[in-house]
Amino acid sequence: MIQLYSILAACILAPLVASWLSVDIYRAFSIEVGSALGIIGFSTILIAFLISGRTRWISNLINIDQAMRAHRIVGIIALGTVFLHPFFFTGSLSGGDRPWDPTRVLTITTDFEAMASGVIAFLLVPSFVLLAIWHSKLEYRYETWRWIHAIGGCVLVGLVLHHTLTAGRYSSQEVIALFWVAGSIVAFASIIDSRFIRGLSKQQNPWSVTKIEQVTPKQWSLTVSPSNNQKLKYQAGQFAWLTIEKGPYSMEEHPFSISSAPADGEHLTFLIKELGDFTNNLSRIQVGARAYVNGPYGHLTVNNRNEPGIVMIAGGVGIAPMLGIIRELQLTNDPRQMQLIYGNRDDSQIAFKDELDPLDPLYVIAEPTAQWNGARGVIDTELLQNNLSQEQLHNWLFVLCGPPAMLEGVEDYLRRHSVPESRMLSERFNFG
Repeated sequence: MIQLYSILAACILAPLVASWLSVDIYRAFSIEVGSALGIIGFSTILIAFLISGRTRWISNLINIDQAMRAHRIVGIIALGTVFLHPFFFTGSLSGGDRPWDPTRVLTITTDFEAMASGVIAFLLVPSFVLLAIWHSKLEYRYETWRWIHAIGGCVLVGLVLHHTLTAGRYSSQEVIALFWVAGSIVAFASIIDSRFIRGLSKQQNPWSVTKIEQVTPKQWSLTVSPSNNQKLKYQAGQFAWLTIEKGPYSMEEHPFSISSAPADGEHLTFLIKELGDFTNNLSRIQVGARAYVNGPYGHLTVNNRNEPGIVMIAGGVGIAPMLGIIRELQLTNDPRQMQLIYGNRDDSQIAFKDELDPLDPLYVIAEPTAQWNGARGVIDTELLQNNLSQEQLHNWLFVLCGPPAMLEGVEDYLRRHSVPESRMLSERFNFG
C-alpha cells in the first residue's frame, strides 16, 4: 500500500510541479497556495476515475479493495482541497478581457462565467463525496447510487475543467491547458468504456443460467454458461461483475468471486451470499435466465508463483475464490501443498464441506453448537500462532479473503512475523 500511495502522490503532485515550472513570475504566497490547492483538487478528481475499481489494468495490478480504499482517500483529498481553494485568494480583482495580463499573473478574474462553474463545483464536491461515503446508509438502491456517481462525476469534471481554463492562472499556458483537457477526456472515456462500450461487448456475448442451488441456509451456488461458446479467459481466484435478467447496459451488476476452475470447462460458478436486494432474491432465478458477465478482475491468483505451499485463510463467503484456486490446483495436479483455514459464524454456513474435508482444513466457528468438535472462536492471533508453522511463515504464500476486520488482524499478524507483502494476497469483500 505504501508503494501505491507513493505513486498516487506523485501523480497528484505532478501537474502542480509542471505548472510551477511553466512560469517565471509568482504571485503572493496565499494566492499560490490557493492555486496549488485547486490544482491538487482537480488532479485527485481525475485520478479518482482511474482507480474506481472498474479499470481492468489497474485492478489486475492491485487488490480491488486497495483500489477502492485509494478511491475513497483521493475523494476526501479532493473534498478538502477544493473546499479550501477559494479562501486563499486576495488581491486585485478584474472582470472582462485582460489583454494587458494574458498570463493572469496580476489579476484574479470576477467574470461571472468563469466564477459560476467554480462556485457550482465548490458546492457540488462536498455533497458528491459525502453521498459516496454514506450511500450504504441511505435508503436507495445501489444501482441508483451508481448512476448518480457516474453522472455527477462527469458533471463535476466538466465544471472544474471550465473553471480551470477560464479562471486559472497556470492554465493560460497552452501545455498546462492541454494537459487538463487530455486528463478530462481520459476521465470521460473511462465512464464511456465502463458504462457503454463494455455493455456492447456484453450484448454480443450473452450467458445463461444453467444451474442454481442453495448450498447453505444463506449461500447459493450459481452457474452460468456462454450462449455462443465464447469462453471467459480468467485465472482461479479472480472475480467478475454479473448481471442477471437485466439488459447488458444495466447498472444492476454485482461483483462476485468465481468459485469454479478454468480447467473445469467454459462455465462459471459463483458462490453468493444473501446480503442485499439482488442476493436476497436468488431463489427466484430460473435456469435459462439471461445473464451477462463483465470480467475478469482482481489479482487474487496463484499462477506463476514459486512458493512451495499456499495457506488460504477465508472468512464466510470469502471461501469463494479459494474454491476456485483449490479446484484448479487439483485439476491441474499442481504439486504445491495447501492449508485451508475457514471461519464462519456457525457450522451450517460451511460451504462445500464434503469437498473440502479431504484437505483436512481448520474450520473455525464463532457461535458453535454443543455438538461442534472443531475450533471455536474467530481467526485471531492465538489461532494463527497455534496453527501456522515457521516453515509456512518463512516460505509459503498466503491468500486471504473475508471481512475487513478479520483480514486486518491476519495481515497484522503476518507482518509482525516478517511475512513480506509480496507473499500476501488479500481481498476484502466490502465494496461499499
